[in-house]
Order: sequence, then C-alpha cells, then structure tokens
Amino acid sequence: MTINSPHSIKELLHPRNVAIVGASGDISKWGGRLLSYMSKHPVEGRVFPINPKGEILMGVQSYPSLGDCPEPVDMAVLLVPGTRALASVKECAANGVKSVIAITSGFAETGPEGLAMEQQLVAEARKGGMRLIGPNCMGLLNTHHNLAATTAVTMAYVDKLPRGPIGMASQSGALMGAMLARGVDTGAGFSSMVSLGNQADVDQNDIFDYLIDDPKTEIIALYIEAVKGPARFVELLNRARQVGKPVLIVKSGRTAAGERAVMSHTASLAGAWASFEAICRAYGAYLFDNVFDLLAGAQLMARGQRMRKPGVAVFSGSGGGGALFVDSLDEIGLELPALSERTREGISEVLPPSHRELPIDFGVINHAAAPDPRFGDAIATTLGHVMEDEEVGAGIVFLTTQPNMDKVADSTVRVGEQCGKPLLFVHGASTVGDIARQFLRGKGYGYVESPNDAISVLSALWKRERPLASDNAPVSAFSIPADLGTGYLTEPDARRLLSAAGIPVTPWQSVSSIDYAIDVAATMDVPVVIKAVSPTLVHKSDVGAVKLNLDSDQAVRSACNDIAAALKKEGHELTGYLVTPMIRADAELIVGLQRDPEFGPMVMVGAGGVLVELMQDVQLCPAPLTREQAGAMLDRLRCKPLLDGWRGSKPVNREQLVDILVGIGQLAMQMPGLTELDINPLFIADGQLLAADARAVIADGELLAADDAAVVA
Repeated sequence: MTINSPHSIKELLHPRNVAIVGASGDISKWGGRLLSYMSKHPVEGRVFPINPKGEILMGVQSYPSLGDCPEPVDMAVLLVPGTRALASVKECAANGVKSVIAITSGFAETGPEGLAMEQQLVAEARKGGMRLIGPNCMGLLNTHHNLAATTAVTMAYVDKLPRGPIGMASQSGALMGAMLARGVDTGAGFSSMVSLGNQADVDQNDIFDYLIDDPKTEIIALYIEAVKGPARFVELLNRARQVGKPVLIVKSGRTAAGERAVMSHTASLAGAWASFEAICRAYGAYLFDNVFDLLAGAQLMARGQRMRKPGVAVFSGSGGGGALFVDSLDEIGLELPALSERTREGISEVLPPSHRELPIDFGVINHAAAPDPRFGDAIATTLGHVMEDEEVGAGIVFLTTQPNMDKVADSTVRVGEQCGKPLLFVHGASTVGDIARQFLRGKGYGYVESPNDAISVLSALWKRERPLASDNAPVSAFSIPADLGTGYLTEPDARRLLSAAGIPVTPWQSVSSIDYAIDVAATMDVPVVIKAVSPTLVHKSDVGAVKLNLDSDQAVRSACNDIAAALKKEGHELTGYLVTPMIRADAELIVGLQRDPEFGPMVMVGAGGVLVELMQDVQLCPAPLTREQAGAMLDRLRCKPLLDGWRGSKPVNREQLVDILVGIGQLAMQMPGLTELDINPLFIADGQLLAADARAVIADGELLAADDAAVVA
C-alpha cells in the first residue's frame, strides 16, 4: 500500500483488532461505554483500550499509546476532545492504522473554524492511507462480524447483536440508535449500521456502494439529510435495482422549514425535495416519512414481499376498527377490494354469509365451531384464503384486546411468511397484548403500533410500484431555430421553440405596432388576447401586460396603449405585441422543464393557471422519460379527474399529452442550455391541447446539445 492508497470500505467494516482511543473504566463516559459494549460483543481479534495511565479497565489491559499495543491495529475509535483529535489521527497514521471512527464532535457543524479543523483531520488521514468515518458520528455496527463500534445507548440493552439482512447508512447517529432500538423490539435483524456524521471522508454513497455488494445485506436503508455526490447516488440507485436489492429511504428537508434545518435548497415547485423524490421514484427506491415506518417496510421486504396491486385486505378483532381502515385507505388511493367467489367459498367454513366480505371481523368467528385450540387454525384459514385473492395486494391484521391474541399473532406469521404479499401486523392491544408482541419479536416478524403507521407503510410500498427509468426512452433531434439567442426568451421565441418540438400552440402573431395589432385581430374574427413582447418582462400578468377578451378595434387599441403605459411605468422595454385568439378552456395544466442543480433536467406536469403555486399539484420525472413514465405522472395528479372528463367535458387526448411530456424530455437532452421551460397554461379545450403561454431561459453559449443537433437557419 502506498501512502495515499486508502483501504476499502469492506476492510473498514471488517477489522480484526480495534483500539479505543480515550478508553475509560467509567461507564458514564463515552470511552467507558464503548469499552463495555465491545467487551460484551468481542471482535475476532482484540480490543486495545488506549489510556495514558495504562491500567486495567473493565478487566482489559489498556495501553498508553497506539505504539504500545502488542499487535497491529486495524481500526481506531476516537473518543477524545476535539483539541486532541488531530494529534490522535496523526498517531494512527504513524502506527499503520487502516481506519478511524471519529466520534468526537466540534468540527464542521460548529462553523468555519471547525470546518478548517475537520479538513486537517481528513488531510492527515489521507496522507496515511486511512479512511475516516465522521467526525461527529456515533460509530457503526457489523453484526455478522460481531463489531459493535458504536456509542449508541441502545447497545447497553442488547445482549446479542441482532443479525439479519437490513443494512443501514444514516447521517444521524441518534436516528440510527432509535432504529436499532425499535429493531430490537420488533425482532428486526441488521447486517451493518453506519452513522456517518459530517461525512468528511467516508460518505453515504461509500456505504451505499458497500451494501449493494455485501452478501449479508438484502435490504438497504438510508437516512439522508443532504445528498453528497448526486450523480454517483443515482448510479447506485440504478445498480441496486439491477441486482435486486430494495432501497428504502427517509429524507429530511422535505419542506421549506426542513430544508433550512439541514442547510439545503429553497423549496419551489421543482425544489430539492420534489426532484429528489422524482429521482428515487424513477429508480425504484421506496420513500418513507420516518425511520420506524421504513423499518416496518424493510421487515416485510426481508420476506421477499412486494405490493403488486392497490387492494388491501383488512382483518380486525373489531368491526369498528376495520371500518376506520377503510376510510384511511381511500384517502391515500388504496382500496378495499371485493373478494372473489372462490375466496368467499374458502372462508365459508369459518365465517357466516353476512361476513364474507372485507373488512374481515375476527370477532364473528364461531367459537363453538372452532374452539381452542382450533381458533388459530380458523384465523389462519381466513387469512390464507383472502391473501390468495388475485385482487389483494397487501393485508393488515389489526389486533385489538381480544381472546387468543397469541393465536392471532401466530396465524399472521404462518400466513405472512408464505403468501408472498405484505401482511402487516398492527399491535393495538397495548401491554394487555404483550403475549402477541413477544411472539412476533421472537419470530422476527415485525409489527407497528398504530393504524396510521400501517397506512403510511403500505402507501410507501404502493407508490414505488410505478414505471421506472429505462435506457429505452425515445430520443429525437428537433429542428431548433438557430436565432433564438440566449437568456430569457420573449414569448414569440418561446412559442417558436415549442413548435419546433412538436408542441401545439394557440394561433398567434407578433406585431410591432398598434395599427398592425388591430389588423391582425380583425383577421381572427373572434375576441382576442393582447400581450406585451418584452425582453425584460417575465411575469406579464403581474404588471397588467395581458389584456383579455378584446372584441373591437377600439378595445385592441386601448389595450395596447394601456400595456405600453404599464411597461413604461415599471421600466420595462416594449418591443411589440403578441395577438392570439381568446380560447375557452375546459381546464388548464402547467408543463415544463426545470434543471435541478443536483439531479439535472426534470419534466414537470401539474394543475396550471394562476393558482399553480398555491395548488402545488405537480409531478416530476427525470429526463428523458418513457411513455409509460409520462402516463404514470398523469395518473398521480390530484387533478386527474379533470383529465378524464369533468362535468361533461371531453377527456383529454391522453396520447397527445404524453407526446408533449416525452417531447419536453427529449428537448432537455438535446438542449443542455435550456435551463427552464414553463408552459402555463396548457389549455385543454374540447379534449385537445394548446399552449397558451410559454417562457424559456437558455444559458449563454449553450443553445444546442451537440454538433449533430438539427438546426434551422
């Protein structure tokens, strides 16, 4: 190994000998806490406590320095004050340590001075060929290697490391500890759990990469605050999808307030969260609201279960409890399916005719016909037949305070492990139902505590099952006018760009004088709209530069004069007028393109018009996109009923709308300098689509993507 050749992440997570720099015999201190954990869960090699006194600590011989250790040290965990961290890293490098976990805080998170100290740590680590996790982290676990190099308080309550298939990388140490604690309660098993802290050297992508290749990891869980290395992150999402490892993600910073909390970007229609969500959806990741829902989803997936249909079977010990689920499912776009005749026949021995539909009420099972111990078999029979129904994509078992709670849990586990569909257990019996909780924990089956948790988990599972990014997205070279220029395009130029991309626009003509505007309006033989043409004005309606429903020469002249006066008052240049017929629309959409600074071009579609920012009903998808992805974007809109035909209006020409979205994606790839394109509104009139207004921005010097892009002189 050369001095600048860092060790691999695999080596980092599989050390033989580990040193605890700052070890203590006092369990109330971090150094004592870690020593107690690692003594309880010994690594393959040895643990070397480093303490200046060189005394016996918790029955383990300590050493004054790394150089005094009798064997080479693979990993050093730093639990020293920030002022001593740099010297400790240098000592590690001098003694051939392969990796360092810097639990120590007080670095970049404190400001510029702390950042400078952090950069020194990384520089020294790299000089010595070491990898560094942290600083300001809580360490890591590798259960299959028996490595418990973490200060998480949860470890004090863990007698045996919870081995299993779930691998986690977290930017929050406390949330990693919370997820570990919850996992202990629900019987979850983990392969590795890594707290990354400030990500000064090893970052989330490094651990993500490792987990994809790790044979002990089947499910990947990520808690993310800010994506470091977006292009690599997308590549890893795609690679995880290709090897068949589900990626489950919780991200903070989904709102403007949350973004400020993690020092992220400002929220907007295509802001940081919306773009991140679109990328994750496109590459098949599952997005959850919190780490506890994520863990419940991970435990379901660890059994190989996927949700293929939106129908959810609800089973409950309470008729009222089942009814509440029905309302909640409908609110998030899931449904309670009708059971097939075959399914109803299958449960006829257990349930009376009046109760052979969903939701299933366990309380009506005939105890006389199925007394203990047959009660559990009756429950299992019911669950098994219903979960086999073709219209059922997932199931929820809601445990209330009822007899035979352990048998309800046992039956759920028996069916849930075999049915191939998510069957989620909701433990609603509090401490009264501890017998069921203990059974589930012992089987490692998992459960949630409330109906809301169950709904959130299934919502996350279903939202992922959508068309994914594909290498087969169509690519076209449009004939782009060569004289568009750069910067903010006037509306006439933006309309020419749309026409070149095959996007239909309302009839229009650009004129340079009021008299010419009057002549053009007369030829349209309908009321018209007059708009200002200005190279400096972006939002025309804000300054009164759009006049509607003009039906006479005098109305056109007056409108043009008013527009000219308004622009002069606001200090904008007026180069002419755009004349277009007044069209009655059945509905309005917004479509367009936004280039996310991290994830690149995003095609956008949503409810349009003047209330677009208030409605916030938009969908994004990274460009280029397939027709299937474009169709899925439309299906996810809350305003979808408007597209299907609302109150007698014609349904939208869906194929035409899909063409427009796919075309915008192609345009984004052909024109990397096209930084923004908004078509608002895109009219739906008698089922057909027409762009009624557009604006676009082209970066200087980047009009076209490549030399072979088609250009019209």
